[in-house]
Amino acid sequence: MVSADTSHPWADGPWSLIETPSRTKDVTKHAAIYIANEMAFAHNAMLRGLNSIYLQAHHVSQPRDIADFLSFIHAWTGWVSHHHKMEEESMFPRFEEIMNKPHALEGNVQQHHTFQPALNRLVAYSAETKPADYQAGIVRELVEELAPSFREHLSDEITSLLAMEPYDTAALLKVYRECEAEAGKQDKHIVPPMVLGLRDITFEGGNNWPVIPMSSLSIPIIRYVFARKHAGSWRFLPCDTWGKPRPLPFASER
Repeated sequence: MVSADTSHPWADGPWSLIETPSRTKDVTKHAAIYIANEMAFAHNAMLRGLNSIYLQAHHVSQPRDIADFLSFIHAWTGWVSHHHKMEEESMFPRFEEIMNKPHALEGNVQQHHTFQPALNRLVAYSAETKPADYQAGIVRELVEELAPSFREHLSDEITSLLAMEPYDTAALLKVYRECEAEAGKQDKHIVPPMVLGLRDITFEGGNNWPVIPMSSLSIPIIRYVFARKHAGSWRFLPCDTWGKPRPLPFASER
């Protein structure tokens, strides 16, 4: 967190972040722990995005800022929707096959359906609203409708993934790696710049999530090449490209 000053809130609230399994478990012991840990970091990135939207919604007023903010919301909602679709259509069914337990993760899928309608409305609002018609109250109402069940799901899923520890570690990791590679095919001008700015390398005393191959080269390429196309939208991110927390530019009070 950047500051404890509640007059300048940051993206670790109002919806709280999730403690990662690596706080108490050895992630090298089994793929289930590793996968759950990676997911916890990803889920916290999602929560930072949600909080950043909520905290800044009332403080954008100029047409250019509003247009960029709507673009930021659209990028975040698109990423979250893609993530859950990938889980439902590929990752979870393949995990269930490895466990030989059909529908073992069905509860997590059902949780998707509890918040997806509000998420869909936020997707539509961000895509269809012109800056002149923007209403911060609508954005915050949609987030308030989405957030409680969304936060609960993000936490519960970590428990479900940890429960896979009795099963084939190599097979589970193979599925995860393949899904991870598929997720990496998303628009490089949107998802990598956004995700890097939603991580916090200082969280829980320091971390290197996500571990990017050849990161010393990859991060500058993302920062100076891919991030340029939608640079205005990335102003609303809570961290810079290197994962260092920074003040939210359009937030003053919760």
